[in-house]
Amino acid sequence: MMNAPFFISKICAHFPFPAWQKDASLRYIWANAGWSDFSKNKTDSWLGGTNFDFFDKEIAQKIEEGDRYCLQAGISEEEISLTNSKGQERILKIHRMHYYDESNNISGISALAIDITYNKVLLRQMENIMSEVEIQRHALHKNALITITRADGSFIYASEPFCLLSGYTQAELLKTNRFDIGLIYSAEFLQSIQEIQPYETLRFETCAKSKKGEEYWLETLLVPMITETEKNYYEISCNITASKLREKLLENEVKDRIIEANANTLALEIRNAELIKLNEQMHGMQHKLLQSEKLASIGQLAAGIAHEINNPIGYVGSNIGALDGYLKEIFTMQSRYESSLEKNSIEYIKLMEEKKSIDYDFIKDDISSLIIESREGIKRVKGIVQNLKEFSRIDSNQIWEEADIHAGITSTLNIVQNEIKYKSEVILDYGELPLIKCVISQLNQVFLNILVNASHAIEKQGKIFISTRQQNQHICISFRDNGKGIAAEHLSKIFDPFFTTKPVGHGTGLGLSLSYGIIQEHHGRIDVHSKQGEGTTFDIWLPIKQE
Repeated sequence: MMNAPFFISKICAHFPFPAWQKDASLRYIWANAGWSDFSKNKTDSWLGGTNFDFFDKEIAQKIEEGDRYCLQAGISEEEISLTNSKGQERILKIHRMHYYDESNNISGISALAIDITYNKVLLRQMENIMSEVEIQRHALHKNALITITRADGSFIYASEPFCLLSGYTQAELLKTNRFDIGLIYSAEFLQSIQEIQPYETLRFETCAKSKKGEEYWLETLLVPMITETEKNYYEISCNITASKLREKLLENEVKDRIIEANANTLALEIRNAELIKLNEQMHGMQHKLLQSEKLASIGQLAAGIAHEINNPIGYVGSNIGALDGYLKEIFTMQSRYESSLEKNSIEYIKLMEEKKSIDYDFIKDDISSLIIESREGIKRVKGIVQNLKEFSRIDSNQIWEEADIHAGITSTLNIVQNEIKYKSEVILDYGELPLIKCVISQLNQVFLNILVNASHAIEKQGKIFISTRQQNQHICISFRDNGKGIAAEHLSKIFDPFFTTKPVGHGTGLGLSLSYGIIQEHHGRIDVHSKQGEGTTFDIWLPIKQE
């Protein structure tokens, strides 16, 4: 029966991240290639060594401290910075746990490390964005007339400039409401506020009195803030008291002041829109990180499968070659033996009868056919593995490089062939295309999503047309099918995340959304033309060079 450490080592040997095991004396039992990539001598022989045999003293000591803590506590986590074989500094998060032998004694520790370098970079970016948002919020609090009130008029928040204008402290305002300080609306206006919907705004003027009894006028932009339990109102105002006072004397001057107030309000609206955009960018970066990790995981899995298939196929091919040679020598020897016998001898007659009884001539011919077919089968398997490698391209998953779009389409067609071959005929019409700057593995994912969707749109038998052309500094890849088409009311939604017209359980609604994001990152665009009952065309436009 396979023991636990050996079983774990077999599983973890091909993990896409570093993993290792040590005995209770903290000497290595094994380590996979991912951990070897960070050792100073890049060895495959870890058995019996310590951290100080494979890492610089400072690093080895830090790893040793974590190991000893794990032996005491049972589990441990720590972050450590290491340099890989490419000279890149990576931040690894190491997870450890100890394991027991058959007598329930601590036998050693198992560990794996996850590369969190990109997470750290994104976290710093998110912190910078949040810092800027906080700066803007603080700036508004210090410089703008802002209040937040409930439906009954009670204050939830008031900025410092508003407190200064009204003469009340923030604590005093939070204990009262707008009606108590004279900041009231008309009955008709109160009805309008109650009926306002999300994303709508109201602009109005209102008059109030300060704590000292001084009258002031505000021009306010009101936005509803609706939660599950209540409706609140966010108001950003401009002080138009001076304009109102001068209105009695000079109407033209009042108009100028109103224009100025509108300009200030517009500037605040623009800044508010910028803050919303910053927040959207933060969420966008989170989505890109998740997608990047997802694509990387798929590529690593595909490359791992290809590697695992290559090894047994290699020695099967080698063995068949050797077997073919052996059989030819046996047949040659048999033929020589047969020719050495006299045709009327008993031995010759018995040999002929034996050959006839086992159908020797058929077996000889069939063995040759079987070996040829086996070699052809191995060749096809190798072709599938190569296509899988080219499709995943895990070694350059996020690297921008000049790539052949036609080769990418061909690789993708080989991968998706089993999905579309039973009901779709693919017709190619390639134009002359230059190499373009791109992440080819990501574009392969786009091609795959569109081809699978085209196949699903064909209910019985149909055709998928793929054509390419160059126009000025862009190329165009067109995918056209003669399937059932897309309804007009759905065309504007097909790139929305999670939108799908497929039955529940038959589609996530993420394929085209992710494809749209990939093409956007390549500074290109996707045009869609469809008519129900006739088919759909996707035109992908990509720049030849990236700025």
